[in-house]
Amino acid sequence: MDPKISTESPYLIPTQEEAIRDFINEIPKSPGVYKFLDKSNNPIYIGKAKLLSKRVASYFRQSSKTKKITKLRQQAKFIEFVLTNTELESLLYEQFLIKEFKPKFNVQFKDDKGYPWIKIESKTNFPAARSFLGKKLENGKFFGPFPNSYAVRDALKLIQKTFKLRNCSDSYFKNRSRPCLQYEIGRCSAPCIGLVDKKEYLLEVKRAELLLEGKSEDLIKHFYISMDEFSQNKDYEKAAIYRDRISALRDLQRSQSIAGFNSSRDAIYVSSKQNKVKVGVTSVNQGWVTGHKNYLKIEGFDEKDILENFITQKYLNDKDCPDFLVTNQKLDNKTLLEKALSEKFSRKISIVTRPGKKDKGLLDACRANTEYVLRKKQLDKDIEVKFAELREGLELQNELNIIESYDVSHHAGKNAIAGCVVYTTQGKAKKLYRSYNISQSNWGNDIGSMTELIERRFSDKKRELPDLIIIDGGQTHLKHVLQAFKSINILDVNVISISKGIRRKANFDNIHLPNGKSMTIDKASISHQFVQEIRDETHRYAITLQKKKMRKTSIKSSLDDLSGIGNVRKKKLLRYFGSLEQIKRASVDDLSEVSGIGKSTAQSVYKELHT
Repeated sequence: MDPKISTESPYLIPTQEEAIRDFINEIPKSPGVYKFLDKSNNPIYIGKAKLLSKRVASYFRQSSKTKKITKLRQQAKFIEFVLTNTELESLLYEQFLIKEFKPKFNVQFKDDKGYPWIKIESKTNFPAARSFLGKKLENGKFFGPFPNSYAVRDALKLIQKTFKLRNCSDSYFKNRSRPCLQYEIGRCSAPCIGLVDKKEYLLEVKRAELLLEGKSEDLIKHFYISMDEFSQNKDYEKAAIYRDRISALRDLQRSQSIAGFNSSRDAIYVSSKQNKVKVGVTSVNQGWVTGHKNYLKIEGFDEKDILENFITQKYLNDKDCPDFLVTNQKLDNKTLLEKALSEKFSRKISIVTRPGKKDKGLLDACRANTEYVLRKKQLDKDIEVKFAELREGLELQNELNIIESYDVSHHAGKNAIAGCVVYTTQGKAKKLYRSYNISQSNWGNDIGSMTELIERRFSDKKRELPDLIIIDGGQTHLKHVLQAFKSINILDVNVISISKGIRRKANFDNIHLPNGKSMTIDKASISHQFVQEIRDETHRYAITLQKKKMRKTSIKSSLDDLSGIGNVRKKKLLRYFGSLEQIKRASVDDLSEVSGIGKSTAQSVYKELHT
């Protein structure tokens, strides 16, 4: 009997704070599109991101809850993700979805007059590339429209980084006496003070226009011509520049492997893990991703023929079918299926089972989307198995529900800080993570630092004792920690330690028990691997804390010595430029653009930073 194919449900947005933190942690760290859905699964907001985890997380921060976001959060019950290879693909897919569904929280336009464009000036010696909104006039070339100002900004950033075109106003351009910050960060060639020849700059403008028109192959041909000309003239330095540009564009093309198809096609990926079979379908139309769906197979069907049965059930019952179905699996009845599909839709339908370079890129994107769902669904069950295996492996008498792990990090023996990581049977409990500044007397003393941490952590009698404690260190560390517990009259506690083995390789790690016994990590042991996982997360957390502490100390020491700069102005400078390094690279004019920083203060700051 054929299996029933059903569409994968979107993810329910949790309401509890701790559950939200864990949910955010599992969001893919890749480009893609996200859809907020209401209780009826209708899209109410669609967005794209270069990094899904970072962008979606912003909707759940208290500081970013505008009226619009608050209202969106109130109405959104579910969220869906579609992964893409590149940010460009996510941008194009976002446009497609917004036009298709017209979500109420997305800005909608009746015609293209309200859409932003990119405008390249035509009546100037050094044209600027800027965003444009309004009635298009004849004194410039327009590219677009784009769905919103953020999309324009991202496209302009690409243009500036690649071709170094200016984006400043004409009045600002005419009154420069030195390069601005855009030149310093490599996003402008500084035509304002003559650092680039007019002919060379206009050539870069033409190349930017080709890229905006989607003519990357034409652009590569131009680069080859230029490279050959410079090589013949023995100007090998400039020839190398064009060689690197060609290489960069080829890399870009490879990363955007979904783009470039002239015909519609579906990539189909079958994944079978732990007796669960899922089929993922990524659809492409006119070269651009138009959707991804995950399907599941109900038990009781021979997995050998799952792909053929899926194609039969889905496409022979659909109203339409793409020109190509792409898979990397052999089909015994490939010819029969092609004939049946071609007859139904009155045109040639091909099934590709030996994909080329572009089709392999499409399959890779399909696989990423499909396996992400599998990993997400399996997470809750996996953590319960790990807890059960660890309890059995350590022969613990009581239930194992809460694990705490500790690690101490320092910089050259100074500024020591300890991190406490908590795991429950639901996974990482980041709300319970804690940090402890180690007293200066114990800096550089690992055993003393760990002992201090234990005494401080367990001085709070109201806080629940964990069922297991894991520390980073060897038998000596473990012995002193047990003594610390004894000194504060806590005797009924399970403690183990894990230390690096020979050559500090993970396969040689050792787990140490309170009875004095040690065991080398068994790669096949779920419990051993779990202990390593917890140790690594604790180490990551402690190092992150230490780096933040060092960074704050460094920035504070550098900015606190500046005359006329208090805490308010300091925060404004850091918020505007992002880092101390960027503040140092800023000109007086750049510094004076910060709110609250006048010309005289900017001059003073610049002088002190460069003296």
